[in-house]
Amino acid sequence: MHTGQSGAHKPSRIRPSIAAWQVGIWLAAAGTQMHGASPGDPTYFFELWGTDEGLPQSSVAALIQTSDGYLWLGTYGGLVRFDGVRFVVFDAGNSPGLASSRVTALCEDDQRRLWIGHENGKVTIREAGRFHLVPLPESWGTGKVLAICTDGQGRVWLVDEEGMLFEPFQQQRQTPPSGPGRGLVSVVQTDDGRIWIARNGQVSVLENGRLNPISFGESQEGAFVQGICASRQGGLWVSWNGQLRRWAGGRWVEDRGLAPWDGTGVPVMLEMQDGTLVAGTTERGLYLLPRSGPPLHFTRTNGLPQDWIRSVCEDHEGNLWIGVGSAGLMVARASRVWVPMPPDRWQGRAVLTVFHDRDNALWVGTEGAGLYCWQDGQWSRFGNESGLANSFIWSIAEDESGRLWVGTWGGGVFVRDQDGHFRPPVGLEQMSSPVLAMLRGRDGTMWLGTGDGLMRYREGQFQLYGRQQGLQSPDVRALWEGPDGTIWFGMSGGGLGCLRAETLRQWLRKDGLPSDYVQALWMDEHETLWLGTAGEGLVRFQHGRFAVVGPAQGLPNGVIGHIAPDHVGSLWLSSYGGLLRITRTNLEAVANGAGVPLQATVYGRAEGMPTLECSGGLQPAGCRTPDGRLWFATSKGLVGVDPAVIKTNSQPPPVVIEEVRLNGRLLAEPGVRREPVRIPPGRHRLEFRFSGLSFTAPEKVRFRFRLVGVDRDWTEGGRERSAVYQYLPPGDYQFQVTACNNDGLWNPIGASVAFSIAPWFWQTWWFRFAAGLAGAGVVAASVAALARARLRRKLKRLERQQALERERARIAKDMHDELGAGLTRISLLSQTARSELDDPEAVTVALDRIYHTARELTRALDEIVWAVNPKHDTLDSLATYLGRFAQEFLATARVRCRLDVPVQLPPWPVTAEVRHNLFLAFKEALNNAVKHAQATEVRIALQTDTNAFTLCIEDDGRGFNPSVLKGASSEARNRTGHGLQNMHQRMADVGGQCQIQSRAAGGTSVLFIVPRGATHA
Repeated sequence: MHTGQSGAHKPSRIRPSIAAWQVGIWLAAAGTQMHGASPGDPTYFFELWGTDEGLPQSSVAALIQTSDGYLWLGTYGGLVRFDGVRFVVFDAGNSPGLASSRVTALCEDDQRRLWIGHENGKVTIREAGRFHLVPLPESWGTGKVLAICTDGQGRVWLVDEEGMLFEPFQQQRQTPPSGPGRGLVSVVQTDDGRIWIARNGQVSVLENGRLNPISFGESQEGAFVQGICASRQGGLWVSWNGQLRRWAGGRWVEDRGLAPWDGTGVPVMLEMQDGTLVAGTTERGLYLLPRSGPPLHFTRTNGLPQDWIRSVCEDHEGNLWIGVGSAGLMVARASRVWVPMPPDRWQGRAVLTVFHDRDNALWVGTEGAGLYCWQDGQWSRFGNESGLANSFIWSIAEDESGRLWVGTWGGGVFVRDQDGHFRPPVGLEQMSSPVLAMLRGRDGTMWLGTGDGLMRYREGQFQLYGRQQGLQSPDVRALWEGPDGTIWFGMSGGGLGCLRAETLRQWLRKDGLPSDYVQALWMDEHETLWLGTAGEGLVRFQHGRFAVVGPAQGLPNGVIGHIAPDHVGSLWLSSYGGLLRITRTNLEAVANGAGVPLQATVYGRAEGMPTLECSGGLQPAGCRTPDGRLWFATSKGLVGVDPAVIKTNSQPPPVVIEEVRLNGRLLAEPGVRREPVRIPPGRHRLEFRFSGLSFTAPEKVRFRFRLVGVDRDWTEGGRERSAVYQYLPPGDYQFQVTACNNDGLWNPIGASVAFSIAPWFWQTWWFRFAAGLAGAGVVAASVAALARARLRRKLKRLERQQALERERARIAKDMHDELGAGLTRISLLSQTARSELDDPEAVTVALDRIYHTARELTRALDEIVWAVNPKHDTLDSLATYLGRFAQEFLATARVRCRLDVPVQLPPWPVTAEVRHNLFLAFKEALNNAVKHAQATEVRIALQTDTNAFTLCIEDDGRGFNPSVLKGASSEARNRTGHGLQNMHQRMADVGGQCQIQSRAAGGTSVLFIVPRGATHA
């Protein structure tokens, strides 16, 4: 075996071919009464594998099933492991340690090591998936290793082609006595640990390391042992002088009479689990001797590719494996069905219909080969010479007088007279329509299903119910009579029909019927009608409602040709996918929508069916005989089954996980090594390859798997023998898989493999811990930063709130100072004017004062509203307002005003506080220019740079000496009336500056500098 190299061995998927299965089964039934053969009599069918199907070489010299469930083959092209589906080849080229590719003997010892004997006399042991050579002396034997076996002490003995025994570890030799024959050596190991060897006709036994010849208690003169094998009941089966007997306890304990192989040597013998004796010869093929019934003999004329039998082996399910000469590997499986065959083998035609009459005869209609009758083990055929004008027999029935009715394709219907001749019934001589179904009514009426509709016939009178009576597509294929005399009929394209008291009714898809193609009918004891359709499966018609049990509900095939109940509570369906057996309880539960899975047992090739395609659309396509057997028509013959002797496969398949592949490369073989599989870090594609070792029907083995830690439930894998996981995070896992056999029996344990995926360093616990600490630090820092940001936002809110409160207080103060004082003045002036109503001149003066005061109040209110309104919080709005105010103020004072403002000002925001203080300072500067400087012209200029804007008010009036004011006291500065201190204070309050330049000779320049940052304050 390979030691880890990818490509060391390569499994190949096999395609089993059928080798004359019909002949073998027919020979098993030939010569017996139709119902006289015991249901337990074994019948067999064969499958063959050769080099085309994956064997490295077609000479299978040794066969063994090891304790793990695999079948191992020794060939001249290498050692082969077989799971029923795939061959895996180990040869000297791909398996280091294997002594030779030519394998001639196999044995498994008590330690489950596989011993491999080679043609060159060398021996190899396969242990823990590796091969190593057993050291042997050069002259231990005389050529190839013929056999390897173990004794009661666990010692391994090698047997060469001359019959010499050799124990390799203690270097012991044993030479059995030889009989008069030449070249006939058989070696047998019995359950009691003894090794029996028949050498050239003389038997010896190796017991406790000593070799003793055996005398069978009779005259030894001329005695010759042809073959031996171990008995499952203890002792030894011996073919001795043409007799077949069992030897145990030093005497003969059972006699099976004459051996059918006469005096031929039998180098290969085996007793199967059911007691059948198997004998393989070199020239006369294979013999099977069941406990009861005649022996079966298979040669190249009736099933075998060659007459030379090299090796035989029975697996744990009872299948017989045979190495046939140079033809490859064969398996003989016990059939679950009978396939009786007439001598002409139906002339190669399909069987369409089968009917059982009151005389216990089976009548079989074919597609072009005429009518056959099987009675008392004898076959008869009826064709044109018997009066049948057409050899295509589509339907068969029996009338109340016991006459056989035969419906044909295009030739009408025929009735068999007492003389055995077939004639058309009275009144139907000219009928040419195909007769597809026939049924005898309880009152003796014959009902015929034709291509033109339903026909009723009685005493020479007939009536047709077809298109003229309102039926659509009246191609009648199935008939059934209900307890009340209602005739139910299924049509191909016309759905379901019903004739009750001369009233016709038809159901089609538009009426809720799932399919318009109904080709089988059956009514149970509760008057529930079951319909077999051509595609939609089985349909239940109950209380006027249809319920489907088809492929969507788990039915293996949707084309149903016949429905037949057995006496043990199941329904049998013939289909295009073989015979289907379903319990009626399960069928009802599925039809009721109970959510239970459909459990159908399929009888196909693995059960001995000659084909999966059963005939349908004609009646009767099957029948039940009084002994309970069911018979079905198929495209390759007649098939019978006895539900009473159905044997289920009670052996759950051993499950083996063969390979774990990482990104397509072989990583481990869990079936060989049990330690957990270690997988490096990274993104990987993991593939698990496994097998279920059931050989009865390996193509029906199904799997379930799950990955503990990932999958919550089992995944239904179907028949696929691999599972793939694309990406798994680091951690410890266990992959589990189980399998069921062909009868749905699951292995309760299955197989598993533990594995772990290593993490990258950033996926380790310590890295995550460190990252967690770092993350916690980051979170803490973030929280602190957020807290600080929150505190800053809170402080800003408080500052804004304080600013808002200051602004509100300022507005209140301004309104109180400006508006309140002005209104108070207006009130006083009004009172004065009222008291001087008699003096018009005085009233006029008072009214003028009231007018001027109201104008000043209006202007003051406008200033307050402008300062408060947020839409004016821009530099452009500030410049516009200051320019308009200056023009109006100076125009009233008859002073020229010149404005120098940029056309495009930057979109700087200016807060209400800045605007208000700047306006008051600006207003003070204009007032000083008019009132104190007595200027005739004032120039106002606004300039901006990157970090500030400057407002300049320059007049041509009389100036003053700023140095005088610097040295004067506060009171003196206030007495000057210039309000210079107010301008400085207001600009300082908003973070700006006030610069005054004046000359005593004349002219004053006032600059208000406002930084850009101050505009956001």
